[in-house]
Amino acid sequence: MLGYVTGVVQILAGITVMFGRYLPDTSAAERLVVTITGACVVLLGLFVITIAAGLTRARRDARVLVTVLLGITIALDVVILIASPDLWFVLVDLVLVAAAITVLWTGRTARFFAHSAGGRTG
Repeated sequence: MLGYVTGVVQILAGITVMFGRYLPDTSAAERLVVTITGACVVLLGLFVITIAAGLTRARRDARVLVTVLLGITIALDVVILIASPDLWFVLVDLVLVAAAITVLWTGRTARFFAHSAGGRTG
């Protein structure tokens, strides 16, 4: 469930970042960077939603792939925050993504994947 929520929030954050290109004080070079970064965040959100279905079936490869995608999202969020530190929704996305990674690898979720040693790894 948290995978789906994270993906949707990433998509919304990416769309909001892309709207930043229409701010009046944005140069042409900044518009390109903002658009590409926003599109990458949207694509990562779509990938996370797609792979979240594998998480519900306790696929270990899905958990690793989601962790990698969320790590890339954290890197993109940090780049966005360095460029525009006043974007509060990116900070919210960063916190949500970090929480999702923590939940994936600790507690009850870690036990869920540990007990799925049968035929669910491929």
